[in-house]
Amino acid sequence: MNISLKAIALLTAGCITLTSPPSMYCNAGESPVDYVNPYIGNISHLLVPTFPTVHLPNSMLRVYPQRSDYTTEYVNGLPVVVTHHRERSAFNISPTSGAPRRPVAQYNYDNEVIKPYYYSVELNDNTIKAEYAPSHQSAVYSLHFNDGNAYVTVSTPNGELSAKGNQVSGWQKLSNNTKIYLYLETEQKPEAVTSQEYGKDSSGSCYTLRFKPSVKDVNLRYGISLISEEQAKKNLKREIRGYDVKAVADKGRAAWDEALGAIAVDGNDKDKETFYTSLYRTFERPICLSEDGRYFSAFDGQVHSDNGIPFYTDDWIWDTYRAAHPLRILINQDREEAILHSFLEMADQMGNGWMPTFPELTGDSRRMNSNHGVASVADAMVKGLAIDTLRAYEACRKAIEEKTLMPWSAAPANDIDEFYHTKGYIPALANGEEETNPNVSRFEKRQPVAVTLGTAYDEWCLSRIAEALGKEDDAKRFLRASANYRNLFNRATSFFHPKDKDGKFIEPFDYRWSGGMGARDYYGENNGWVYRWDVPHNVSDLIELMGGREKFTANLDRTFAEPLGRGKYDFYSQLPDHTGNVGQFSMANEPSLHVPYLYNYAGKPWKTQKRIRQMLDTWFRPDLMGIPGDEDGGGMTSFVVFSQLGFYPVTPGFAAYNIGSPVFPYSKIKLSNGRTFEIVANGASHENKYIQSARLNGKEWNQPWFSHEDLMKGGKLELEMGSTPNKKWGSAPDSVPPSAGLISTGGNPVFEGWYADPEGIKFGDEYWVFPTTSAPYNEQTYFNAFSSKDLVNWTLHPRVLTNDSVKWAWRAMWAPSIIEANNKYYFFFGANDVHEGEIGGIGVAVADRPEGPYSDALGKPLINDIINGAQPIDQFVFRDKDGQHYMFYGGWGHCNVVRLSPDLLSIVPFDDGTIYKEVTPENYVEGPFMFIRNGKYIFMWSEGGWTGDSYCVAYAISDSPFGPFKREGVILKTDRDIATGAGHNSVIKGPGEDEYYIVYHRHPLGAKDGNNRVTCIDRMYFDKDGRILPVKMTFTGVDPIETTDK
Repeated sequence: MNISLKAIALLTAGCITLTSPPSMYCNAGESPVDYVNPYIGNISHLLVPTFPTVHLPNSMLRVYPQRSDYTTEYVNGLPVVVTHHRERSAFNISPTSGAPRRPVAQYNYDNEVIKPYYYSVELNDNTIKAEYAPSHQSAVYSLHFNDGNAYVTVSTPNGELSAKGNQVSGWQKLSNNTKIYLYLETEQKPEAVTSQEYGKDSSGSCYTLRFKPSVKDVNLRYGISLISEEQAKKNLKREIRGYDVKAVADKGRAAWDEALGAIAVDGNDKDKETFYTSLYRTFERPICLSEDGRYFSAFDGQVHSDNGIPFYTDDWIWDTYRAAHPLRILINQDREEAILHSFLEMADQMGNGWMPTFPELTGDSRRMNSNHGVASVADAMVKGLAIDTLRAYEACRKAIEEKTLMPWSAAPANDIDEFYHTKGYIPALANGEEETNPNVSRFEKRQPVAVTLGTAYDEWCLSRIAEALGKEDDAKRFLRASANYRNLFNRATSFFHPKDKDGKFIEPFDYRWSGGMGARDYYGENNGWVYRWDVPHNVSDLIELMGGREKFTANLDRTFAEPLGRGKYDFYSQLPDHTGNVGQFSMANEPSLHVPYLYNYAGKPWKTQKRIRQMLDTWFRPDLMGIPGDEDGGGMTSFVVFSQLGFYPVTPGFAAYNIGSPVFPYSKIKLSNGRTFEIVANGASHENKYIQSARLNGKEWNQPWFSHEDLMKGGKLELEMGSTPNKKWGSAPDSVPPSAGLISTGGNPVFEGWYADPEGIKFGDEYWVFPTTSAPYNEQTYFNAFSSKDLVNWTLHPRVLTNDSVKWAWRAMWAPSIIEANNKYYFFFGANDVHEGEIGGIGVAVADRPEGPYSDALGKPLINDIINGAQPIDQFVFRDKDGQHYMFYGGWGHCNVVRLSPDLLSIVPFDDGTIYKEVTPENYVEGPFMFIRNGKYIFMWSEGGWTGDSYCVAYAISDSPFGPFKREGVILKTDRDIATGAGHNSVIKGPGEDEYYIVYHRHPLGAKDGNNRVTCIDRMYFDKDGRILPVKMTFTGVDPIETTDK
């Protein structure tokens, strides 16, 4: 990759105009810049406001007036450079009409004008006027003095300056051993230059330039650098040749026009003002640090060559991965690639190889929780960007596995992290329990639910990258871990609920209030109502956990309706980041951004359309309080950009976008690949927010999402809008947006590979599954086994029995049945798919341990002949209440039962002298199984053809193990949304009084090979009369359960 800094700089553009105190609505202009209003959000609802930042897109040099917010009466000097996204600047320029009394002058101000590329203000009762225009690493001021003598003071509160003639240069020390350098020169020669004391016991430095009484205009220009004073001078000379503010501003305006012009919208001026101001905010960070092909990195304190790829930093990834990075992929892919490359450079430079989380000018502050840089990598990968995927994978993996998961910490992993990677959740402190881990911030706390949910998503992203790299084991491991959110789901309340180290839910608990300041004892800045929806990668599973679409929708509705529960003073004194409320929903913090779109997953896209418009209209307006919370440099306003256009990336890592409700009748995006994508919303207005019908590239479109590929091909999404909802559009079950539960393994299948006919049983404190290896008959020459403590995490035991130890078996080794007796483990199996006159049938092998190895006990089949028409296959050994063992078996539509000897190695007659009893129920095909519940014998079997959709499980209930077995009905069958051909089951009794699990195989959707069968486990329930309720197949499987040795 060879990207020039100039090319990167010119690829973004846009601008803004406004006077202060402004009329908050702009007049229509000829370019996007005329709609930008930097004052939007300059008065905060509670915390930090936006600032009217003057800069070029993604450039190192940014400034804003030095005041706390818009209502502040005074400004402190004139700004030189912002070193922190908000609140902190370096150096100061203070013009005065007379000798200065302090290094930084405090002014009242008037007639302020701020545009992205221009700043002017009148100071000290209109006695001084300043005009300003920035370039990328340099800027120019024009100062006009109406009366008195002209003085200009240049200062730093923590550094050293020197002056010579019309030049001032020096440095200011920032945190983490970082310095920023300044070179400044004036057009007019000063009459005198004097050094001033910055302050008693101060490490500051200050010089004042005094001009002749006849000088009423002072023009100055300066350059900045993170490398050296000399480089600051070079940056100035490269970018600004004179002192013409207008000329520099014109260039800046052109740069902004190009950046903002990547998206054209047609609509009313108010909506355009909100839109283009939001888009302008997304260019505020990250910033490019490359200076003539070199850059200083605070991540190792060294100056590096950028090797032709600009180096970027100042990116609060916790906020920006959600929408700012995906937006940049669409309109400036080259820059996004350079930013991700910069992340990898940072990881190497820090020495630990950990992906950064909050890279700033002074290094990685490791703020907030989780490691969401992996999401931006995964998103870029699935959308085809050029990144070093292997290098990125290692950086992301190390950040998740080697660094602690504790918020705001850069410490190595410790015992809390080991607990997470072992148990699958971050443990909360029990009530009254003191924190003893030194890596836990005393203010930020553990945030156990927020960290567990965030890390589950991160691990899903990591599994996507591992899969693309061919790292199958890693992909499976991280995919499994991506379901860890389930470990904290409280089915009784349908909330994510903190657990202590013993696995007990913290009680008593209030999802609005529990957790102290910012709910950080359990969540992070927001309460349990917000984190209830923080599973962006697997919304389909969240729907299932909540009990289906209707309950999920009702819970969503309730989130927007649930009252604060206390007065606002009490609520916001505990949850100050939880502003922008609609019910318990908080529009003011990034974890909520995707929530209005979740109705799309429940077949209610019309509700998404309603909610999106409600949020935009309520909380994002072109006025001084038009941002509901901390904007975080594009983290929130990128949501506005997407949502006003009419779509949003709910799940970075999926190459897909949810459709919302376009604000504009017409929008056009100039894509990074040179194509364009149009959104035409016919009739769109404040009232007409509901989609009536849709077409994508002329084709009827009935799903509330489209793919990244659809978008990047270019084309047109055309929507017909109306004032009342079309509740049928996009509501079909197969039209929902993608999520991990629909396209990945999740909990089912319980282990990878093609396995069928699973026998589930418990030995001691472990659950076991012994399946058939599902393959062509001649390849079925061995059995694997799997063990688990919790029915979720399985250990493979390979080749516990092979035909090497069964000399008469040569193929088709099927349907194992294992039982413990006589201090041994007996493994019954079928072999050879025996027909009349052939050698084969049912054999038995023995071992001292469940995992074997098993050896043939007889040297021949236990049953070889075809009796009562039953092929000797699909055996199941059943222990009755009195300890007697029976074996049910049979294929070809017939089922026999035989009585086994005490050593289980031979067949003995029944009391009536018969040896084989036929017990075939109606529609029986194969796969018998029996268990006892409440004194009744429940007999189960499979019907239909095992390779097709008709395969299913039916059952009967009897008072005797020998029947009669009257068929009750089918309880497990094909589900077109989940899988086909479900059958050949067994049942595992859980630790609960009436806790049962059905273990079975099924064909994945789209499977072409009849042998493509996978083993799954789902919960099985009974009605009040003891009948089995139809089993709902799932992708998520079952929750982890504790074992008891019974």
